[in-house]
Amino acid sequence: MWHGQHRRTFWDTAAGQQILTLDLIFRKISEAQQSFIRQAAQHAIRLTCPPGCGACCHGFMPDVLPVEADYIAYFLLSHETKLTGEPELSRIFFLVCAEDNPSPCPFHDPGRPGENCRIYEARPLVCRLFGFSSTQTKRSGIVYRLCRHMPTPQGLAERTLGREALMRSIGAAPPLMSGFAIEMLAIDPSRASERRPLSEALPPALARIAASLHYCPEEPNAA
Repeated sequence: MWHGQHRRTFWDTAAGQQILTLDLIFRKISEAQQSFIRQAAQHAIRLTCPPGCGACCHGFMPDVLPVEADYIAYFLLSHETKLTGEPELSRIFFLVCAEDNPSPCPFHDPGRPGENCRIYEARPLVCRLFGFSSTQTKRSGIVYRLCRHMPTPQGLAERTLGREALMRSIGAAPPLMSGFAIEMLAIDPSRASERRPLSEALPPALARIAASLHYCPEEPNAA
C-alpha cells in the first residue's frame, strides 16, 4: 500500500478511514481486471492497450467525488512534498491550476508516451475502469466493448461482447463498472452528489488533507 504505515493518527480520522476504504476498492478493481486478462490469455486472447497510447487521456477531464480528490491529494502530499511548509503546497496548487498544460486534465503529460498520467497510482475510478470493465444493459445483462484504439485480438470475432460471448470466448467477464461506482458512493453517502471536475475538486482537497496531516504528527519510530 503506497499510503505506508506512518501518521497512524491520520488513518484514525474520518478522511483517513475513507481513503483506506477507497484504496481497498481500487485494489479489488485491479485484482478483478488482472484476473480477467489472465483468463483471456489462457484462451490465447491478448487484451492490452496499444504501446505508448494514452488516447483515453486526450481531451478528457475526469469528474471525481470528494473521497477521490482526498485520495489524490494525499498521494500528492506524500510523494511530491515533505510537508515542510506552505511553499510546497503552493507548488502543487500551481501544478493543478497551470494554464500551459494543453490537456484538460492537469496530470496528463503528453510528453511521456505510455506513461502519460503523472498520478497513475492514484488515478480516479473512471480512469481505472476504462478499457477493462463491463457495463450493464437495460435488461440487467452485461456488455464488454474493446476500446476503439485496442487491436482486435486473435480469437475474438467481435469487438462488443455480451455475457454469453464472453463466457464462450474467455470464460469470464471483466468487472462491472456500476458495481464499483456504487461501492465508492457508499463510502460517504452524504457527499455522493458533490461530483466535480478534478481541477475544481483537488485544490480544496489539498488544503483539507494538508491541514489534517499538519495536526497528525509523524510517529518518532515510523519507518
